[in-house]
Amino acid sequence: MMFEGFLFVIHLFLHTYCQLQVVAQCFINLLRWWRVNKWNADIFLNQTKNLGKIPGHVSLMFLEEDTPVEDIVKPIVWCICLGVTTISLYDYYGRLRSKKLDIDKELREYYSDFTKNCKNSPKNQPSPKIQFVSVENGRTDLVYAARDIAQDLLNGVVKEVTKVNYQNYHKVFRNDHPDLMMKFGIHTTLAGYPPWPVHLTEIISLPTCHMISPYNFLDCLNRYFKIEKRVGK
Repeated sequence: MMFEGFLFVIHLFLHTYCQLQVVAQCFINLLRWWRVNKWNADIFLNQTKNLGKIPGHVSLMFLEEDTPVEDIVKPIVWCICLGVTTISLYDYYGRLRSKKLDIDKELREYYSDFTKNCKNSPKNQPSPKIQFVSVENGRTDLVYAARDIAQDLLNGVVKEVTKVNYQNYHKVFRNDHPDLMMKFGIHTTLAGYPPWPVHLTEIISLPTCHMISPYNFLDCLNRYFKIEKRVGK
């Protein structure tokens, strides 16, 4: 009984600590809001001109419930301005996919406002690929891939398991794995995210996406570029 009580106290302490992180981040975002409220694409791109090679594929993972659509589209627009070619939006239950029309509408409005009257407007850039991902593209997709490989082995399409091109069996991610994942939420988990595309992905966490500002986004990028890439080592 004492041990259970001790575990309860630890759980309560950690939960309270995580919630305080979210509150603190929202408060910081609120204090910064007045400074970045007038930011546009020119100011934003000027802050990023000395960064390294921009990641080609950025995955945005939303672990919070009821994140406002206007906060969801902000990092998407900032990715577009930087020239990111693929943007993956992940939530566990696939609720973002059901909000696609609302996201598209808010995305167009915020993008138009953010790039209005800008000299360095990215409007001539190719439109990025935006895809919605949920847990169905994780474990379930892995089961389907294993089934398809087994079927191809039985049918003689594949001669040996060692010669299987596993990329051909991925439903969402082919050869386009995320370079950077921004995870919004207090939980330290991949929450069912497809495991095979992220084996070389740099994952950076933020306590919340509520009232997110360009400062938060730029901080993630700076942390990403400071990480030593060990691909092939």
